[in-house]
Amino acid sequence: MAAIGITGMGLTGVVRMTWVQDDLAHVLEHARTDETPGTWTGRACPDYALALGGDVDAATLRRLAGQGEIADLTWEAPDDVAAEHARVFQAAIAAYRAPEPARAERLWEEVRAVWSRAWTANCAALEFLQDAGLSRFSPVKPQRWMAASFEHHTSQHAVPRPHVHNIVVTALTMGT
Repeated sequence: MAAIGITGMGLTGVVRMTWVQDDLAHVLEHARTDETPGTWTGRACPDYALALGGDVDAATLRRLAGQGEIADLTWEAPDDVAAEHARVFQAAIAAYRAPEPARAERLWEEVRAVWSRAWTANCAALEFLQDAGLSRFSPVKPQRWMAASFEHHTSQHAVPRPHVHNIVVTALTMGT
């Protein structure tokens, strides 16, 4: 596990790296159901005709993932961001159920604002790691990764805890 501070953003977070052993089930089972479909990130995406910021297509990801080891670099929000996210997330759900649609919409905007800060910190962490380089990915620094990033707003135990799974196919890593 590595802790990374995101300078100038007032955010920190934890990045954990694991090797994917479950054929991507841990991220794809939630894509397009209870979480977003995933976003193409990483400096090398255009080299593989993947639009940065575009939705991840599971079939394309599986095809690319068949080319080598797959790393899951999971960025987790720091406690203060997770607590703020949980507070507004739960309040938005309560307002929706009340029903208080105007209040619920204001709270969902707050959830989106908190998530935007978390997403920005995740992207900054990816940039930092590509600049630093990971020798298992490539001996060349800085690196260009092909990554698929999946937002998750809750933990595996349904606790509101923002984190992003950044799936990197290490065989597709290049030097700049």
